[in-house]
This record gives sequence, C-alpha cells and structure tokens, in this order.
Amino acid sequence: MQENHPVDEEPALEKPPFFKSWKGMYWLVLGNLAFMIVLFYAITKYYE
Repeated sequence: MQENHPVDEEPALEKPPFFKSWKGMYWLVLGNLAFMIVLFYAITKYYE
C-alpha cells in the first residue's frame, strides 16, 4: 500500500534569489505594481 507523501518533497528556499531577505523581494513587487498602476493611469489620461 502507498504511503501518503506530498508531491513536492524539495526543501523550501531559505532566501530569495536576488535579495538578502524576503522583505526586499516584497518591496520590489510592490514597487513594480505601483509603477505599473501609475504608468497605465498616465497612458489612459494621455489618450483620453
């Protein structure tokens, strides 16, 4: 009989790929989101 194992058995990454901590990665994602919002707002206002 098969034992119940999770599909992904790899250990979790200890740190993000580009920063020393996850906080830096979160700020990058939030900054990118804010930039995209402002960019698309400006584009829609320009072509209004």
